[in-house]
Amino acid sequence: MARNVIYLEKDGRFEFYGSPSAVYDRYGTDEIGVTIQYLNNVYCKLRKEGKPLEFVSPTGFIFRKGEIILKPTATKSGNHLGSKKNQ
Repeated sequence: MARNVIYLEKDGRFEFYGSPSAVYDRYGTDEIGVTIQYLNNVYCKLRKEGKPLEFVSPTGFIFRKGEIILKPTATKSGNHLGSKKNQ
């Protein structure tokens, strides 16, 4: 089982996000230097070209997109987080 992850590096700090929109919830477009649509277009183009999914924004944010490998778990509810589903 795998899940997409965005690795963000800025000024020696490392942060991990589940999606590009989660990054933009924390940092604004002005701070990052590009829009979320631009970032998604860059990832799409890099994927088509078979290149590593890495992008450096004009303001110095380093974005890397990849997968985090999760160990499958068996739970009674079938929910991968182990919590009960809302009924």
